[in-house]
Amino acid sequence: MSINTVPLAEAVIRLQKEAKGLSVLYVEDDLNIQKAYINFLERFFENIEYCNNGLEGVEAATKKKFDLIISDIEMPYLNGIEMVQKIKQVFPTQKVILVSAHKDSEVLHQSISLQVDGYLFKPLDRAVAIDLLYKIVSIINTENENRKYKECLEKIVEEKTQELISSFTIDKVTQFYSLAKLQQEDFDTMNRALAIVKVRKFKSINDFYGYASGDFILQQIAQFLRTELQEKYREYEIEFYRVSGSHFVISSSSNVQKLYELIDEIQHLFESTKMDITEEHVLLEMDAAVLSKNTKPSLSNLDKALRRAEELNRIILYENDEKEELNYKKRIQCKNKLIKAYEENRIINYYQPIIDNNNGTIYKYEALVRMVSEDGEVISPGIFLPVAKETKMYALITKSVFLSALRDFRDSECMVSINLSLEDIKNKELRYLIRESLIQFPQPSRIVFEILESDEIDSYAVLVEFIQEMHTLGAKVAIDDFGSGYSNFEHLAHLYVDYIKIDGSLIKDIHTNHYSQAVVQMLYDFASKMNIKTIAEFVSKAEISSYINAIGIDESQGYFFSEPLPFQDSMKRIYKITEDKI
Repeated sequence: MSINTVPLAEAVIRLQKEAKGLSVLYVEDDLNIQKAYINFLERFFENIEYCNNGLEGVEAATKKKFDLIISDIEMPYLNGIEMVQKIKQVFPTQKVILVSAHKDSEVLHQSISLQVDGYLFKPLDRAVAIDLLYKIVSIINTENENRKYKECLEKIVEEKTQELISSFTIDKVTQFYSLAKLQQEDFDTMNRALAIVKVRKFKSINDFYGYASGDFILQQIAQFLRTELQEKYREYEIEFYRVSGSHFVISSSSNVQKLYELIDEIQHLFESTKMDITEEHVLLEMDAAVLSKNTKPSLSNLDKALRRAEELNRIILYENDEKEELNYKKRIQCKNKLIKAYEENRIINYYQPIIDNNNGTIYKYEALVRMVSEDGEVISPGIFLPVAKETKMYALITKSVFLSALRDFRDSECMVSINLSLEDIKNKELRYLIRESLIQFPQPSRIVFEILESDEIDSYAVLVEFIQEMHTLGAKVAIDDFGSGYSNFEHLAHLYVDYIKIDGSLIKDIHTNHYSQAVVQMLYDFASKMNIKTIAEFVSKAEISSYINAIGIDESQGYFFSEPLPFQDSMKRIYKITEDKI
């Protein structure tokens, strides 16, 4: 935070306000200087403790966390540098100001390695001291506020997580296991026979009698299955999962043939059993399929088996030996098409505009990769990027997108935003290319790198170094998909980014979703306090645009303004969007 020079009286008042409630430990062996400093500090801080040497300082600071430690360097028993080293072993982020009568370069170098936050020199210059204290206290307060925001969000996430775990694991209507529970199962190692059953035309029951009656029928079906399968054949350890409306997966420790016989038996019994509904009795029909021993157990194959049983109108033993081979062939075909497209320059950039919500202008574009097929079809990245990530093609695609974006926007007024993954940042060859290209680019400040938040950030040192390097070169950095994982509040405590792009899942229904509204408002408030600009993606309609503008989000992006397009001459200048898009 930059501080402009202000009159001393005003600076005193400003510091008094900012330092309210913070605790300080002051360490000084010269009692006369100690007394003078304490008198000075008491004008601003309410909670001050003091020690007479480094040993006492270590003991006090490791027993209790202080917001700020101010210490002399030259002291008996343990000097200030040694004291800070020991304290930072316990509290690595401890804020520290060192005081010295000498500008010793070796001491300053040691202080830098310890990440000391500031220095004061004797005799005390009150104006300089007040200015430095204000800067550091402001940082302390910002970090405290960030921590509170993080704790608040973590509490919200924890509450929601507990709710979701409860609702995902057990189906509320039938008390069977849920689809989410089944998805957590390791099909490859579960070694159980699987079947799937479905009540035919169940939608008509909901439509005619209502959802409450439909749920009542489902409860009766669940009780029927428990009685006729689970309780009657306990030796087969039968379990049930409700995977959608009237679809149930049945898991058994029996062999496949035995489960097939049980399901065949239960189907006939079910279709002769009357279900109660609003003082009526109805007979229902059931489709059923069992996966064969040679068929890979998966939700996909269960779905295919059921569709096949519906077509044949009878229970079937489903077998599919071709699935893995087919998928493998598709991946190989996609890889070959991708390599050929790269060699023939059919990996191209599309650009989607980003709107400045303050003045309604298009002043920035995000570069989005596309592949053009041999017959001219434009293919979205969701088709080919997963395959590219399995090969060395991913780095080549990133390089292509980067160089194309710089070439297209070299003579433009507008900024351009380019996506980078953590793997891209770790790529030394790509880092060198980015650095040299930015040096040659006429206005590096028009370049923004979006770091994908969904990527696991496992190397802060590399990331911090990259961000610092980009800022040195004049470029800007954004965190993409912010909010997709709440751990990213921890990220921002260590990263100095220029933008956060709020995850589209929070934006797409913000005009109707109260939870999204609360989280986005909190994200915006958090970013504002850190002087970080916010961008809303997935803005698809006027209602969403109006809502995020009301919050104060700085920039917008989405199909409401424009779909991604190839580079056009209009992208060379900043211009105002039409009134109906504001």
